[in-house]
Amino acid sequence: MRIDVLSIDIDSNNVMVIGPPLVGKSIFVRNIVCEKVSSGFGGVYVTTKDTAETVLDWFQRFNLNDIKIIDCVSKTIFSDAPDTEDIKRVSIMDLTGISVRINMFLERFWKSGKRDVIIAFDSISTVLMYLNPQTVFRFLHVLTNRIKSFGAFAFYTVDEDMHDERTIAMLKQLFNGVIELRDEGNRRIFRYISPSIRTEWREFNIVNDRLEVSS
Repeated sequence: MRIDVLSIDIDSNNVMVIGPPLVGKSIFVRNIVCEKVSSGFGGVYVTTKDTAETVLDWFQRFNLNDIKIIDCVSKTIFSDAPDTEDIKRVSIMDLTGISVRINMFLERFWKSGKRDVIIAFDSISTVLMYLNPQTVFRFLHVLTNRIKSFGAFAFYTVDEDMHDERTIAMLKQLFNGVIELRDEGNRRIFRYISPSIRTEWREFNIVNDRLEVSS
């Protein structure tokens, strides 16, 4: 099963989006989610950096309201922050709680008849600031298998400069596709790599939080 996102032919259910800080990984992934949810996909956004309200405000700027959010930030700031039908809050260190809420949204989509689902996990690097790599690896091993069995597509952002080569290599075992982002001088570039696809480097720009990808 494949999907086309931002003019990329994606043939992987679980895709690592990796690059240096400030290259635009979060905006890149948000644009992917925005594109697919606007075309009829169910969407789940796991945020470990911004509150649900901040993420929701971003999507609403582009008239996207039907997005489910798992907020792993607010519990550390506002202990009494309430859940809603579409926003579930959980501690960033509660990996079981994160899994339960992802499964809940997946099952809700399934029961409603929506089979095409896209998930963003932004970011794995923040989780690794709180928990050891082995614990995070075990969590992601279960999650990626769940995503694959459901037939959904998931994108996970990683700040490569925050981790040693061993941790990056361990994480890459879990994903069957990688989008690499680079900042070369005044140019931002990316490519997609999977066992069967390797694209050329392509330039992209971010204009008013929207991606413009060169042909």
